[in-house]
Amino acid sequence: MFATSGDILNMSLAIGFIILVIFVCMLLFYGILILRDVTKVVDDVEAVVSRVKKTIVGPLQAVDYLIEKLQPYIEAVIEKKTAEKKKKS
Repeated sequence: MFATSGDILNMSLAIGFIILVIFVCMLLFYGILILRDVTKVVDDVEAVVSRVKKTIVGPLQAVDYLIEKLQPYIEAVIEKKTAEKKKKS
């Protein structure tokens, strides 16, 4: 089977290449598993962000809108109170 040292070298190179291919396949497999887990985490984060947006940002925008619409009335009441205080003084 092994007639010369060249045959032994070729056989060792072939075995080394096969081992390298096996390790590369394992690396790809674990890389794919890690990327799949990362995708699941990103999906979970997107769900949390959308819930936060719905429960916190939405009501804050509504309150901001109400304050914007009520601001002239509140300023008028404040001006009226300050004018009354000036009249009493």
